[in-house]
Amino acid sequence: MAKVYVVHQDGSTESLPGVRCVDEDKELQRVLEKNPDLIPGEQINPDDPRRWLIIKREMPVPDPNSGSDRSIDFLLADQDAMPTFVECKRFNDTRSRREVVGQVLEYAANGQFYWTKDQLRNLAEETLKQSSLTLDGAIRTLNPPGDLSIDAFFDRFQANLQEGQVRIVFFLEESPFELRSIVDFLNKQMELAEVLIVEARQYSRNELRIIVPSLFGYTEQARLIKKSVTVTSAASRRKWDQASFLNDARAKIGDNSAEALQSFLDACVAIGAELAWGTGATKGSFTLRIPALCQPSLFTVYSDGDMSVNFGGLNDKRGTEAVRELFAEKLDQIGFEIPADRANRYPMYGLAQWISKAPLLIDSLKQMLPQSRAKEALFEEAARCPPAGS
Repeated sequence: MAKVYVVHQDGSTESLPGVRCVDEDKELQRVLEKNPDLIPGEQINPDDPRRWLIIKREMPVPDPNSGSDRSIDFLLADQDAMPTFVECKRFNDTRSRREVVGQVLEYAANGQFYWTKDQLRNLAEETLKQSSLTLDGAIRTLNPPGDLSIDAFFDRFQANLQEGQVRIVFFLEESPFELRSIVDFLNKQMELAEVLIVEARQYSRNELRIIVPSLFGYTEQARLIKKSVTVTSAASRRKWDQASFLNDARAKIGDNSAEALQSFLDACVAIGAELAWGTGATKGSFTLRIPALCQPSLFTVYSDGDMSVNFGGLNDKRGTEAVRELFAEKLDQIGFEIPADRANRYPMYGLAQWISKAPLLIDSLKQMLPQSRAKEALFEEAARCPPAGS
């Protein structure tokens, strides 16, 4: 282990004793959970240092053979919504040299089959309950390019999973030569994925533990290759508008269904709704909000016909919870299946499940608008309504 020195005022130096991890949970995982910046984002990308959002610690991964859950130590996202798989291992754990590499590669390769966008959002929200941040606030802290909404951020996260644009990080206090060789080889062969080692070397002084994180796995040649691929991938993102959304819908679900989406879209605008267009790489979307009701969005519609109802975004301010419950009641009345734990959910409905109800949905939105009563009276009435399905 490399030495770290303290320089005293008289110019003399004192080397700090290195510390080997004994308890992987306490000395690696818990420390990283509280300090995700120990994954040195400025070393991964000096021009645009990576910033981190923890989706979940001990992220469950179904075993396709047994059906039981395994787990990876952490699933994170950076500001570009790049999925980042982190596995912590002690230096003395010899599994860090062989089977764990293959296991984490398997998780990364199959993540798109294991997790839905809704699950990822819900897990991130559960993780953030331990802090004072909301998911919207955490994503704003990341400062993603294009000022992405929560929905657009997780759209991009899922698209990166599907495209194989992921990052694998082995986090340990010192890396064995064998692991470095494997990571160096993989990193040169894979254009989209990154495989990295973060050595979190640990030292002690006066009952304090000092951690010095260092990045391994990026030669300058590999960095340039991946940078060019990342730029190309980012350039493939697009800002959708009504015309491109409907063109994509025609290609994905046919002319008749696209016309039904257009009619619904026009009806939403006619009642005073505001539409925000998405930036997804593979499909268009628009998010609807009605400022006369509340600032957060009510739902998102995609060019493949899916609709996500954004209950999870209606629980952070006075009034929005009342709107959520009123909206849930209206949807329940017209035949939508409403989850009991809706406060933290973004349920998804396929085109066939909701498009026939579109006129009733518009009528429900009209009924929710504060017309003859002040908004406060509407909120009070909604608060008295029993939850849908109770």
